Amino acid sequence: MVNSEQKKDIVVAITVTYNRTRTLSKCLEALLTQSRPVDKILIVDNRSNNEENQKLKKLAAQSHKIDLLVLKENLGGAGGFEAGMKAAMEKWNPHWYWLMDDDAYPRRDCLEILLSHAEIFPEAGGFCPAIYGVDLKKYQLFHHKKMTKIMLKSVPVSSSYEEMQDVTEEDANAFVGPLFPKKVVSEIGIADGSLFIYGDDTEYTHRVSAAYPLYLIKNAIIDHQDAPVLNENMKPEGWWKEYYGNRNQYFIIREFHKNSVVRFAGYFCFTLRLLAIMLKSIIKGYNILRIKLIAQAIKDGLKNRRGKTLDPQKYYDYLAKHL
Repeated sequence: MVNSEQKKDIVVAITVTYNRTRTLSKCLEALLTQSRPVDKILIVDNRSNNEENQKLKKLAAQSHKIDLLVLKENLGGAGGFEAGMKAAMEKWNPHWYWLMDDDAYPRRDCLEILLSHAEIFPEAGGFCPAIYGVDLKKYQLFHHKKMTKIMLKSVPVSSSYEEMQDVTEEDANAFVGPLFPKKVVSEIGIADGSLFIYGDDTEYTHRVSAAYPLYLIKNAIIDHQDAPVLNENMKPEGWWKEYYGNRNQYFIIREFHKNSVVRFAGYFCFTLRLLAIMLKSIIKGYNILRIKLIAQAIKDGLKNRRGKTLDPQKYYDYLAKHL
């Protein structure tokens, strides 16, 4: 149970959405029915279309706890979380920031269990719930990460949920329910919106774990939709996301490797991997567009070009005309 001291703490849940009120409504329902109630819920809307915006207003009106922040343009998930954390800090200065995608549904006791561990581990930089994929009916262990030395990839902290320890220290986590205390956010800052999408959660949570222990709590569970995997079989609609994932990997290598030799090794190995994918794409006869996007990701990553360097809407417009 949560003691009276914890009840004094302000917990603000922040979720970023874009034209997805169908899943957001389930996320809000889960947040509003927590056994340890959240104090505020901030919805950050990445400039959804007019129809979705009207639905958002109705969803926000269902509780005095819900605030709606509509951005002037689509800043991607990274920009949304950056704007949300900044707004929450300025408006409520909460004791806890609880971040999650709009297709994540924390189970009723999720927040209560996470907060109960704050007393046991007062030195923690954050607490993360175990993520269960509701579509494939298995735990999304790939979201709970140990990073390799030169930051080329991550590996799950456990091979199965059953083998997972009750509390596991990890290097990084997805933005699917991590809970961060005020002291940590004040010290290391907020999410980096310049990454736009993909890798922003890894960057931020690893920034946390570089300074404080980041714990995965087995019995705190959050349900999450299963997203398409970014691999060689993905459809053209997903290639723009692959671009950002590749581009941002250079930034992650740059940020966490101050040693120039190790950083160069990371750049070199990651670039070789992408060149191999390009060659394989050419041999298999994949569309030249994907090869161009990988090449552009290498160029922009090495030059540290950030922000919305590829507009998703313009990309979809291009696909409609050319593919």
